[in-house]
Amino acid sequence: MTKSVRMTVFALLAVVAVILGLTFNKFTQSPPLDREKLRDEGVFIFETPRTFSMAPLVNHENQPFSVDNMKDHWTLLYFGFTFCPDVCPTTLAKLNELSLELQALDSELARRFKVVMVTVDPQRDNPEKLAKYVPFFNRDFAGVTGDMSNIYELTRQLNVAFTPVGDTTQDDYLVEHSANVVLVNPKGDYHGFIRPPLLAAQLAKSLQSVDRGF
Repeated sequence: MTKSVRMTVFALLAVVAVILGLTFNKFTQSPPLDREKLRDEGVFIFETPRTFSMAPLVNHENQPFSVDNMKDHWTLLYFGFTFCPDVCPTTLAKLNELSLELQALDSELARRFKVVMVTVDPQRDNPEKLAKYVPFFNRDFAGVTGDMSNIYELTRQLNVAFTPVGDTTQDDYLVEHSANVVLVNPKGDYHGFIRPPLLAAQLAKSLQSVDRGF
């Protein structure tokens, strides 16, 4: 067998191996869950993702943050505030657990999901305050703040409700807010939302299915 023939045979064998590998992967992977099944697990996916706009805000490093920062990856967008006594720290801790579950499931998949907390209390939550709070739960998490009118307009488009409770001229007021987590797809569109409780292991598999079906 000449050298050129051997190279041709090796090349053909390599092509066959790749095709077999892709075929095996296709049939061994479970199919994406349908929307009804995902809904049963607390993940609500819209039939048609919704576009939304936002005036520029700033992250906890005081850098501009806009829809463009949520493109080319999935974003889990949570609306909370640093003075929140229970729901917000619990949710951020659960989202950290989710990040660990995604990492264990598929490290490449984990890199495609980013967590961002947008404050609903910009009066107290400046970038410096967010920088001490949000990365405490996970150094890769981002905190976002800005003008209240811009935040309100963003929450209006994403169906997130919030309202201050108490005297906002004092330091001890609270903010009632939705506990849902907004899911923004890699195109920067409102793809759906996740209702608590956030069961990390189950949610990681659900989000793997959502990513596979995108």
